[in-house]
Amino acid sequence: MTKIVLVSALELEHGDSKDLFGVPVHITGLGKIAAASKMTEIICLEKPDLVINFGSCGNLKTHKVGDVLKVGKVHNNIDCRPMADYGVTPFTNIGAIVIDDSSDIHCFTTDQFFHQDKAHEYTPKYNEMTQTCNIVDMECYALAHTCLKYNIPFHSYKWVSDDGESSDWRANAAIGFENFKSLFKEKYL
Repeated sequence: MTKIVLVSALELEHGDSKDLFGVPVHITGLGKIAAASKMTEIICLEKPDLVINFGSCGNLKTHKVGDVLKVGKVHNNIDCRPMADYGVTPFTNIGAIVIDDSSDIHCFTTDQFFHQDKAHEYTPKYNEMTQTCNIVDMECYALAHTCLKYNIPFHSYKWVSDDGESSDWRANAAIGFENFKSLFKEKYL
């Protein structure tokens, strides 16, 4: 039997559910550092066969609130030029990570909230990524990178909760979580 580990950034994203159909939900915390450190701890303690990340994301294209999207490729917001290309961590040669080559959804992971009306404050490369990718989040890249390091299969499902306007985030996150629960039950149980 496949041991699945579910990970989510915040309890707020899923109504404080401690498990999903009997599968425990582990909380990683917000942002790349918290996610990578907690994912390492979870892998070492739980020894999963599969990690499934789920949670909310910002919309960069025309997806609708509540749409659940399977991430195909995740990009990192790291800029160490000229030591490495934008999105590549120096000395690792790891840039974008392909999670599922059957999905054309690209996720841009960054440690800052994206607001379309503040695009003039971001670097040109950051803005280029917001044009290239479908969605933006704050943990997917760190989780995928950690699972890659430990050779653990990784899936990520993000539901659209906002497009930079977060006033309805809680209500939108609840819609997305209900949609994810149905998908999870159908695909994994």
